[in-house]
Formats: sequence, structure tokens, C-alpha cells
Amino acid sequence: MTSSPFSTGCIELDASQLGGGRPALARLVPLEASAARGLALSIVAMEPWSVMGYPADALGTFLATPDGGVSRSVVEVQGVAAGVVSVRYPWLKGPYLELLALFPPFQNQGLGTALLAWLEGEALARGARNLWVCASAFNAAALRFYERHGFKRAAVLPGLVADGYDEILLRKFPLEPSA
Repeated sequence: MTSSPFSTGCIELDASQLGGGRPALARLVPLEASAARGLALSIVAMEPWSVMGYPADALGTFLATPDGGVSRSVVEVQGVAAGVVSVRYPWLKGPYLELLALFPPFQNQGLGTALLAWLEGEALARGARNLWVCASAFNAAALRFYERHGFKRAAVLPGLVADGYDEILLRKFPLEPSA
């Protein structure tokens, strides 16, 4: 469905610590347009989308619409849909993680960390200088998560996703291999 450099078919994630240390098969699978509506319904039921009243139809259309600069994948754990990832590349000298939505049963288990490690590895392999992500200003857990992984607040974007809500643009710079 997409042709971004981050679209390379199924991608195995290092999920050795997923779920409290139990090995689990976690991977990214290209998102098929036919799955977009069902995934969108699950995503808009969660914060931050539910707080902003984000419409499922709009998210479903976003997920199903081909875009040559975007890679959209379903995150699977043991063959079960655990969430969705959308990466735009290139974007300001690096990839922009434009959507990371993990369903509640898969949160706080190391899957987000595994996804960021994959993204950073792919960015480094492509010579990227930055990693980018946005989080809603009221989404304290997401902001803590990204900041814990080396992202710094770069800008406040009022009304980017919905009127009356600010998004925080975060940047990991300089992008360097872990020591």
C-alpha cells in the first residue's frame, strides 16, 4: 500500500523483553486498506483521540489513503493486532513518527520501546539527522515516554489535530548510535 523507504514488508521487532521478559513474536506488517476502518475504530476509542473526539471515518481514510512518503504498518504480537504505526520519511532530515497507537492490552510492556529502537536503527541506516514525533499536550504519559527515550520538546503547535488542543513537537537530535 505504501512505498516509503520504511516499507519493507514484514519487519521483526526485538521484543525480547515484551510482557515482563517473556519472548514474544512482535512484528510490523504492512497495513492493508481493508483493515483501516476497524483499526481506526479501535484507535479513536483510546486517549488522546477520544478526548479530542477525533472521527473514526477521518482516521480510517487517513490510514487507507496511499501516500508515497509514508509507511503504515499494523503492529502484531503473536499474530494479534496490537496497534498501528505510521512513519513519514523524509521529513526535516529524518523520519516523523506521525502515528503510534498501541491498544491498551499492549501498552506498558516494552513494545513502544522496541518500536522506537527499530525506528532509530532505520533512521541511522539512512543517515538521518533527526527523529520527530508529536504528542498532545494533555497526554502526559506519551510526553514522558518520548522524553525518556531522548526526545526534547521543540515546539507547541496549537490546533494541529483539533481546535482547542495543542500538540507538542518533539525531536531527537542529534541522532547518534547508542553507546
